[in-house]
Amino acid sequence: MSLAAAVRSNALVAGPLELVALCLKRRELLREMTDRELNAGHAGHSLGGRWVYIHPIMIVGTYLLILGFVIGSKIAVSGSFPGDYPSYILVGLVPWLVTQNVLIRGAGALLGQAGLVKQVVFPIEIIPTAIVVAVFASFVPAFILVLAYKFVFGGGLPITILLLPFVVVMHFMFVWGLSLLFAAITVFMRDVRELVTVFCIVAMYFTPAIYLPDWAPPLIRPILYLNPFSYITWVYQDVVFFGEILHPVAWVVSFLLTVTSIYGGAYVFRKLKPFYGNVL
Repeated sequence: MSLAAAVRSNALVAGPLELVALCLKRRELLREMTDRELNAGHAGHSLGGRWVYIHPIMIVGTYLLILGFVIGSKIAVSGSFPGDYPSYILVGLVPWLVTQNVLIRGAGALLGQAGLVKQVVFPIEIIPTAIVVAVFASFVPAFILVLAYKFVFGGGLPITILLLPFVVVMHFMFVWGLSLLFAAITVFMRDVRELVTVFCIVAMYFTPAIYLPDWAPPLIRPILYLNPFSYITWVYQDVVFFGEILHPVAWVVSFLLTVTSIYGGAYVFRKLKPFYGNVL
């Protein structure tokens, strides 16, 4: 039996592997669509597409200033706090902002490209995928800012930083699957995009990106553990901030969520694909 036949016979892995194979086969198209996402809305600007990298840095810098230095100086984060508070904020906040951007933009991916979706020969899986790649690419300078700040002001980078590529790939696959899922559903239920936007605004404050779970009142603390995005945040914190695996359960949960997300998203996207053109 050939590899392709084996993949097709295994329903558990067929969707994600076929999706990856499609992206590799149409990588030039994916690169073109990603460039379009990165440069959209910046034509004629003096700095052009550089704004796509400047915006995340400015947002992260603002959060760092207000939450890390202004508010952080007014609350008791010294003594029992395990490290540099601004570093803690950066390590949790940047991955969350990536997730937030992917989910909000991904939910409306197909709605904004109705012309391409109606083209029978166009591989529309590339559309939400390009958004995910573009968002991760635009936050590369912000990620570098996190590592540089942690290295200079946060006591250096721990040996666990070697696990960061694995964590980033897991994070990418997790939000990629969710992007495919929301893009597919939003075609039929337009309110999903608004619900995702509201959720992302609220969920930031129920993600342990700007405070330790122990700081939350007992009534609120369970919500942190029900929030699926808390677990990928803890994984990033283990690798970059704590320098040790303090949240082993978060690693297991994050991996399971990633597998479920990419498989479920690819499956739903493919199942609904024949109906997109008629609805749009």
